[in-house]
Amino acid sequence: MGTTWTAGLARWYAAHGRHDLPWRQTQDPWAVLVSEVMLQQTQVTRVIPYWLDFTARWPDPASFAAAPRADVLRAWQGLGYPRRAAALLDTAALVAAHGWPHDEAGLRSLPGIGRYTARALLTLALGVPSAPPLDVNISRVAARAGAGAEPNEVPVSALEQCIAGARPRSLDPRRYTFALFDAGALYCRVTPACDGCPLQRGCAWRRLGRAPAAGSTRRPLVPYATSMRRLRGVLLAAALRNDGDLTHEAARTAAALVAATLPPARDPALIDQAVASLRADRLIGG
Repeated sequence: MGTTWTAGLARWYAAHGRHDLPWRQTQDPWAVLVSEVMLQQTQVTRVIPYWLDFTARWPDPASFAAAPRADVLRAWQGLGYPRRAAALLDTAALVAAHGWPHDEAGLRSLPGIGRYTARALLTLALGVPSAPPLDVNISRVAARAGAGAEPNEVPVSALEQCIAGARPRSLDPRRYTFALFDAGALYCRVTPACDGCPLQRGCAWRRLGRAPAAGSTRRPLVPYATSMRRLRGVLLAAALRNDGDLTHEAARTAAALVAATLPPARDPALIDQAVASLRADRLIGG
């Protein structure tokens, strides 16, 4: 796992990296955190307008922490997984009161921040030396190009060493991380598009003639339109029309409006289950 697999990465990133992504124009930790939370399980193109709106409306943790939860959840609608917004609100309150931790353990003590997000904040915003942030894309790039394997075939510690030891001298850790993000997002996908990839010349995976491992493609998901997740979204929207409260009667009424196309909305027990889960996640009151 030498440095040769990243040969050409710096030049390619300078010419073709996604420099126009708005959160790459700042090292403000709040703006970076908002982008990282929004990008969890959501496409970049969808995130951009939300991130711009959020950071304009709530430019720092203190302003966000002071926002009513219902207002935050209304602004989040359309991004999905609203628990992320609730955790972000809790984190903003802690940061507004105590400031930003400057180590991985401290950041991971904040609601909703795990190992990857903590390391991303250290590397992309706080300028603190850190082990590489390993998301799905970066793990796949390092495993394939550096080790000739799929990520599940390489220990995490080996991936971290592979990445740390292969950083081109002309890229600082922040830009190196962005370059690896982009190589993974644009080329080294689950089914790779090797032509044009900046790593193909030194890629061990390509040199070994590997193909995507059986079972590495994503498993079929329950269609959102007919899922419990959509029912939760319908009920949350109904609650937000009433400042975050949802009575038993209002939940049944909201579910009835979509029952023809949403099977869980026809089952009173599932409606109750969805309402209970929203309350447990502190997304609604009532």
